[in-house]
Amino acid sequence: MSRVVSMRLKDAEAEKLKRLAQRLRRSVSETASLLLSEKLREEEFPLIEFRASGLGRQPYIKGTGLAVWEVALVAKQLGMDARKVAEHLGWPEERVQAALRYAEVYPDEVWPLVEEAESTTLQQLRRKLPWLEEVAP
Repeated sequence: MSRVVSMRLKDAEAEKLKRLAQRLRRSVSETASLLLSEKLREEEFPLIEFRASGLGRQPYIKGTGLAVWEVALVAKQLGMDARKVAEHLGWPEERVQAALRYAEVYPDEVWPLVEEAESTTLQQLRRKLPWLEEVAP
C-alpha cells in the first residue's frame, strides 16, 4: 500500500530534486519517495548511508568503501561471525553488526547481490575487466 503525502519545498530544493530525478531517470515524485525512504533507513541504521554506485543507489557502511552486500558476502564466507569479519576487515565489530542487521531487515535487497557475486565466474569477470589476473591464494 502507499499513500499520497504532499509537501512544500523551497524553489532551490525543488530544482535540485528535479535535476536528480533526471539523472536517475525517474519522476520527481519517485525520486522524492526514494530519498525519503533512504533517509528513514539511515535514521533506523545510523552506520548506513546510501550512495550512487554502478548497481544504482546502494546502502554502504559509513566511513568505508564497502556496500552492505559486500560485507554480507564476506560474512557468509566467514560463517556469519561478526567478530571474524571485523578482524578480517580491520573494523570495529559495530560496523559489521550494522551491515548484518540491515541485511536481516532487508534481505531481498542484499542477498541476491551476494548470490550474483558468488555465481560470477572468472571468465565473466574477464569480459568486463580484461586486465584481470588470477592470483593464487
